[in-house]
Amino acid sequence: MRKNNCISLYKAGKFYNAFGDDGLVLHELLGYRYIEHRQSVGFPESAFLKVKTKLEEERISYEVYEKNEIVVSFKGIQKNYANALKKAVKNTAIEERINRIKTMIDACSTEELEMILRCLEDGKFKQE
Repeated sequence: MRKNNCISLYKAGKFYNAFGDDGLVLHELLGYRYIEHRQSVGFPESAFLKVKTKLEEERISYEVYEKNEIVVSFKGIQKNYANALKKAVKNTAIEERINRIKTMIDACSTEELEMILRCLEDGKFKQE
């Protein structure tokens, strides 16, 4: 069922899901939340036209499955999927780093935060 360089969308009830790399690409292109533990992105069927339009604008191939049968497909440019995936992986790694830093900041005391801000504002990154 899975083809390389092609987004696979699976319809389940009133929602569509994309898994693994496909989910990362949709996260990058449309900003849908990538759920790490499920390795997926989901969106309501009311957003399908938006997703379809974006994928076609980017010339990224896609297939839509309902009950394991392809019901809609679009043939894009093969390298566009690879390029979008590469960008998505890079940006997702940056997002993860930012989230780790946010968690660390949440654990800092007011004094520690003031010190960090002073260092950043002064361009100094060493501890006083």
